[in-house]
Amino acid sequence: MFSLLRSAIVVLGLGLFAAITAAAQFGVPLNHTDPKLEPIAVRELVARYCRLDYAGARLVASDWLKIQPTVAWPANPEFPLFMVTSRFDVESEPAFEHGKYQVTVHYRSLGKYDMAEGYFEDPASQIQSVVFTIAEVNGEWRITEIEPNYPHPSKSATLQWLNQALSGTQDAMARTIYQHALEVLRAQQSSPPAK
Repeated sequence: MFSLLRSAIVVLGLGLFAAITAAAQFGVPLNHTDPKLEPIAVRELVARYCRLDYAGARLVASDWLKIQPTVAWPANPEFPLFMVTSRFDVESEPAFEHGKYQVTVHYRSLGKYDMAEGYFEDPASQIQSVVFTIAEVNGEWRITEIEPNYPHPSKSATLQWLNQALSGTQDAMARTIYQHALEVLRAQQSSPPAK
């Protein structure tokens, strides 16, 4: 009788150990008990990504580690251009459809930096809308898609990146492009003129 009880306890203990190990390996599912909190968490995830991107995290390879926990892909995607922005606004109400959320972010553009051609000022200071798709990945909310997916750094982050790029190159053409971009961007106002 005692050995039967001991065997039952061992089997129960092994089952509990297997369940804990499986949960640690595959991630704990999201807490879906309060659906009212999901849109808040999703919006904050997008806002955190946008703050890091605005600070220039996508422009500097070593800063990718700061932004990577917010997205589902392992490396910073290549980008042929980036938009220099003066501000961004994350919409307050994420849309939910087919198990995914979509959050729209509105960026006020100062200009575009084309990696091959340099900086082009946007005199109209246009608003650009970017759609973020967020889904559950291994038990956590992650950004799974951004359309369009290129960086949106601030003017100050762009100036810092341009100064580093200028000091790090000996190529005459690249130096001319960086120098021109610095001159135009420094002279440009960060906020649109009052109407």
